[in-house]
Amino acid sequence: MKTKSTLLCFVFAFCVNTYITVYAQAVDEQDSLALVDLYNSTAGDKWNYNTNWLTGPVSSWYGVTVSEGKITALYLHLNNLTGTIPSSLGGLADLTSLNLSSNLLTGGIPSTLGNLSNLKVLGLDENQLRGTIPSSFGNFINITSLSLSRNQLSGKIPSSLGNLIDLYYLNLFHNQLSGSIPSSLGNLIYVEDLNLSHNQ
Repeated sequence: MKTKSTLLCFVFAFCVNTYITVYAQAVDEQDSLALVDLYNSTAGDKWNYNTNWLTGPVSSWYGVTVSEGKITALYLHLNNLTGTIPSSLGGLADLTSLNLSSNLLTGGIPSTLGNLSNLKVLGLDENQLRGTIPSSFGNFINITSLSLSRNQLSGKIPSSLGNLIDLYYLNLFHNQLSGSIPSSLGNLIYVEDLNLSHNQ
């Protein structure tokens, strides 16, 4: 009888542990598919580091932080990403930090990134991005750090960036931005570091 009780306790503990392991690491399907898009559109098989991507649980993928089944941070700085940023990244609603800096990304910045209203840090600097800064970036109501420097971005600085009232770091230097500096940037009363140099 004692042996059966011990066995039952063991089985119960194993099942509970398995449940916690599997479901605690489970990630919203839409979130995981957005990461698959990123992997495929930026030659993930050639990244410097891609540990567990597309194989293990999403929470074990290199550079990915998961909290309560949602992806909250993505850090792939200096990781040999080539290709374009997929628009589906704009669906990562709980993302608070996105760092794709110091890679070889090309093409434009998807306007859908403006949907990331919980974002606090966005780093897309030191790539080869072209096109304009999306006006939808004015939706980053929680952002504190925005860095788009050392790309090939052109056009005007969107006046909507004046909505980012919690911003303390804005870095747009070494691009091909033109036109005048929007007066709305005067709303950024907490900015400590503002760099718009080496533009047009």
